[in-house]
Amino acid sequence: MGTTILALPWELLSTILEAATSSNARSIQNYTYGVDTTSNGKSQRILRGQVAHDALRWLSTDSIRHVNRQWHDWAVHYALRDLYIRRWRGSERWIQSRALDSVHVHPSKDIVYRDPYCSLKKTVGLFNNYPALASSVRRIFFDGFYGVETGLMIFQILQKCDRLDTVSLPWTMLRYGSEEDWAHLLRRRGNGTVLSSLELLAVDLKQAQITDFTRQVDKKPLNSSRVNFGQLKRIKLSGSSNLMPINDDDLVSISRTARLHEVHITGTTAITTRGLLALTRASRNTLTLIEHSPLSDDGFKHPDAVSETDGRHLCEEIVNCPHLSSLAVSLPSICRDLFSETSIKWTGDVQIRAAGVCGLGSLKSTANAQHAFFNILSQARSLIQVQKVRDIELNIEIFINHLIFEPAKSLVHADLSIGELLSGGSWPSWQEPSSKGPYGQTGQYGKDEQAYSCISEDEFVEGLQKGYITF
Repeated sequence: MGTTILALPWELLSTILEAATSSNARSIQNYTYGVDTTSNGKSQRILRGQVAHDALRWLSTDSIRHVNRQWHDWAVHYALRDLYIRRWRGSERWIQSRALDSVHVHPSKDIVYRDPYCSLKKTVGLFNNYPALASSVRRIFFDGFYGVETGLMIFQILQKCDRLDTVSLPWTMLRYGSEEDWAHLLRRRGNGTVLSSLELLAVDLKQAQITDFTRQVDKKPLNSSRVNFGQLKRIKLSGSSNLMPINDDDLVSISRTARLHEVHITGTTAITTRGLLALTRASRNTLTLIEHSPLSDDGFKHPDAVSETDGRHLCEEIVNCPHLSSLAVSLPSICRDLFSETSIKWTGDVQIRAAGVCGLGSLKSTANAQHAFFNILSQARSLIQVQKVRDIELNIEIFINHLIFEPAKSLVHADLSIGELLSGGSWPSWQEPSSKGPYGQTGQYGKDEQAYSCISEDEFVEGLQKGYITF
C-alpha cells in the first residue's frame, strides 16, 4: 500500500504545507484599492497599499483549512503566529457602482463610519470565546491605541496569549498597566514559555489628547517587586512622546531585575546615558547588542552632556561586557578605554557617536582633547588589526559632530565646501566623493547639506591646523 501525505512525519508535512502557503500568497491580490476623483470630475480606482501581512497569511491558508482537522489546526496556528492590531484611520464614502474600473459618477456625501477600535474589540471577543486561538500567537503588535480604555483591552488580549514570545506595545501601557497586568505578562508561564522580547513605541499626541485629564494616569507598575524583567532577553524603546515619556527613572527600575541580551534605544529624547548605564551594568554578563541613538535636531547633539554619571564611566562599562558583539551607541564623550580591551568580541560594523573626549571636554575647544582623539583613532586601528588576526571582520566608524572617521582606512568624511573656499582651492590636495552623510550610509540630513567627500586623516589634520575645517 502506498504512503499517503497524511502518513508523513509532522515536520515534513509542515514544510510541505508552508511551501503551499507561500505559493498561495503569490497568487493572492497583495494590494488594496480605493476610489479617487480626478480633475475632470470622474472617479477612478487607485492603489491604496499592501494587504496587511497577517491578513495575507490568513487568506493564503484558506484552502488548507478546509482539508481536515489536522491541516486546519496547522493553518490557524500559522496564520495567527504574527498578529497586527491597528487602529483604523481615515474615512470612506459610498459610491453607486459595482465596477470600479468604469466608475463615472460622483461619490456620495455620506460618510461610512467605522469604529476605530473595532479590530481591538473583536480580538478581545474572539480570544474570550475561543482561548485556544490565542495560544497560537507568538508575536503581537498594537498600533494606535494610546488611551486608558484601550489599554485595558490590550492587557485582556495579552492575558489570553499563553505562548507569546514578542510584544510591541504603545509606551502608555507602561503607565496604564497595573502591577498585576505587568507581572502576568512577564511571568514564567505554566507551559514553561516566557516573553523574550518587549518593544515600547512612543509618538507625539495632539494637544487635546495631552491636556485630557483622563489620560494623566500612572499606575507605576515598575515600583512593584512582582514586576520582574529577569526572563526578558530583548527590550526596544523607540520614538519620543509629549505625554509621560519613558525616562531614565523607568530604565533604572527595569534594571533592578533585568538580565538582557539586547538593548535598543532609538529616536528618544527623555532617555540619557544614565538610563543606558543602568541597563548596561545590570546586564553586563549577558549583553550581546547595544543600540543607542537618541533623537536630535541635527543628528549629532545629544540630550545628555555629562561624560560620567554617579562616578561610573560608561566607556569602561561597555568594554566590560564580555559577550557584547554588536555596538551602535551615542555617547557624550569617548576615550581610549573604549578600544583598549583586546579580548572583546565585537564584530561587523561598530558605530560610535560622540561630541568630545572623556575628561577633556569638547573637541572644538581644546588642543589636548584633539590630540587625545587622534590617539583614540590609533587605538581603534590597533583593535581592528587584532580582530583581523583572529579572522574577525571589524569595521569601526566614529561620528564626531558633522565628521565621520574610518580608522581602518585612515579616512575622514565631511562637507569640505567651506574649507575649499577658505583655502582658495588649494586644500585638500586629494579627495573623492563619499556615499556617507551625517547618518552614515543613510544619506544627507537636512536641506542645506552639501555632498560629503572623504579625505585622509593627514589632510584633515593639515586643514585643522590651518583653520580650513573644525570639529
